[in-house]
Amino acid sequence: MPQHQVSTQPSYEKLQQQLQHAELTAERALNELLLLQQKLPLTQFVHASGSKLMQQQLQFLLRQAERHRSGFALMFVQLDHYKKIYDQHGPEMAKQVVEQTLTRLTATVRQCDSVIQLAHDQFLLLITDVARIYDTVLVAEKLIQQLAVVNSLSLPAAETSVSIGISRFPEDGKDAPLLIERAAASMLHAQSRGGNQFSLLR
Repeated sequence: MPQHQVSTQPSYEKLQQQLQHAELTAERALNELLLLQQKLPLTQFVHASGSKLMQQQLQFLLRQAERHRSGFALMFVQLDHYKKIYDQHGPEMAKQVVEQTLTRLTATVRQCDSVIQLAHDQFLLLITDVARIYDTVLVAEKLIQQLAVVNSLSLPAAETSVSIGISRFPEDGKDAPLLIERAAASMLHAQSRGGNQFSLLR
């Protein structure tokens, strides 16, 4: 009497059920991740290596500005395509792009200003003696122009572009965490519009 072999392969319906279950699980995980990101302050951008120096300089600027009733600006700068450069061209090229960006940022601002590297692709600029919004716009435009200059890294200029977010004391806040948060939010707004530009709170 012939014996019927029992198939150990899952049925089409069973595979469909498993796929739907996986999709629902992934969707729930993504929603939870998005909710978590929304709860995190934008100051989570700040890398520990630059945090202490940044806080010290910001506190000094705040005290000076309050004493002299002057203003200053924060510029949160992020490379638009760092991950793409790292993935496609490797860590050495990504490192060179970061070093070139840091060099150009430092060369563009005044000696009385500060440039702090927060993470691999993020920088914070402290611009002193800012009296008008026009002053911050001029600095941002100059930075964009200088970073767009032809580089020697065999990469298109578009790949080494940055987004810049600006916040100002005292108009946008009177404490360091709030000013950083608002500069980071402005930077994200610039990136959402395609990058290679600056944005500031109105």
